[in-house]
Amino acid sequence: MKRSGILVKLSLMLLVCLGTLAAAAPGTSAKNRCKERCDDIYRTRKNVCKAIPIKYERHRCEDSAKRARNDCKHRCR
Repeated sequence: MKRSGILVKLSLMLLVCLGTLAAAAPGTSAKNRCKERCDDIYRTRKNVCKAIPIKYERHRCEDSAKRARNDCKHRCR
């Protein structure tokens, strides 16, 4: 009887420790979500730029999309 009680207590402690470690990880991903949002915006803007037929205007559009992405990522820090 004592061994089963000890086993239950140890397994509960292990679950609590694993839960604590799992809960700590999402706190660090807040910055990643911001950067992912910036990258998504960049990809959509770049896809819009690809529809521009004139080469130099397309490059200007892509460069402005890159600058906007860098500014967005800078705000995430």
